[in-house]
Amino acid sequence: MPYAGQRALDIMKIIDRYMVKGFAPAFIWCLFIFIIMAVIIDIFSFIDDIVKYKIPAASIWAFYVYYSPTIFIQVAPMAVLLSTIYVLSNLNKHNEITAMKSSGISLWRILSPILIMGFLISMAVFIVNDRIIPPSSRKAGVIRREELEKEKRKFNPVKIENVALYGAGNRIIFARNYDTQKMTLGDIIIHQHDASANLTSKLTAQTGSWTGEGWKFSRVLIYKIDNAGRILGEPEFHNDAIIPLKEKPSDFANREWRSDYMSYKELNKYIRNFRGTGNRLVKNLLVELHYKISFPLISLIIILVGAPFAIITTRGGVLIGIGMSIAIGLLYYASIAISLAFGKAGILPPIVAAWFGNVTFAILGIHLINKRT
Repeated sequence: MPYAGQRALDIMKIIDRYMVKGFAPAFIWCLFIFIIMAVIIDIFSFIDDIVKYKIPAASIWAFYVYYSPTIFIQVAPMAVLLSTIYVLSNLNKHNEITAMKSSGISLWRILSPILIMGFLISMAVFIVNDRIIPPSSRKAGVIRREELEKEKRKFNPVKIENVALYGAGNRIIFARNYDTQKMTLGDIIIHQHDASANLTSKLTAQTGSWTGEGWKFSRVLIYKIDNAGRILGEPEFHNDAIIPLKEKPSDFANREWRSDYMSYKELNKYIRNFRGTGNRLVKNLLVELHYKISFPLISLIIILVGAPFAIITTRGGVLIGIGMSIAIGLLYYASIAISLAFGKAGILPPIVAAWFGNVTFAILGIHLINKRT
């Protein structure tokens, strides 16, 4: 009996290695192809500008080096799905899954090596998204603005929406929009904090324009606030006022708020600092915050979604299974996009919006696998 148990264990180790050896090369190959395709498609989207403005090849190369981590996290789930389909449909084609199930091995045990690989890929996506992408995205953004779009911007005015940054002197500055050509801000809110991060004053202004030496704001209201968050006295009103901000137009153009420029910890802190600037803004930020956790798990959940269809055994089942797996995967992506849009519109709570697609399709995948066990 001990011998039989050891033999069964050895057989499972062989199966596990067989599954991993099938999955890992397919995943790396799919990942490589998808990244190359994404770069080529992106280059062709502005090939006219490359030729017209004679953009140096070094600038293009540097941009895609810094942009490649972003492409990686975007294409990883689809690479996982196609790799899963490839491995399982190949096993199914040669009736190897049927043979393993006939030997008493459950479908969950057969899929376990691939699920472990999916979990590891999800962890890698989280680490890249949280640690590598924030600095690399900022550098890629600077290269795109200052090298790839430098000449184009001279002729095309650009308006940036929802500009927000940490200002000098413990200030948090938010503007609904910033016109890079006219160098004007719209719908401005400035929170002033003390050294202990307590809010001490709040300034709102209708517009702000760069004079060459400083910022001139119009329709200005200034509120003094105590430690309990209550407004002290009457607000000050000024039709026009010069506000002593150290930030220059380039700071607003180059440091606009983007969630991919921040780690989870940085974004969480950012949300705490921006509470009170507008309920919709905070909800948008909270959706992005929760999505930073839920997004990496797509690479694991998409295995649960695709696996049941990749092992269809009816006539023509391989092609049908592959087609259905891809269709379900695309539907999964669509559900995530829709739920995020509902969350940012205030229809769904932020945490529900960020997790709805993952939870729904994880339950669906588990149910379908259990039916085929």
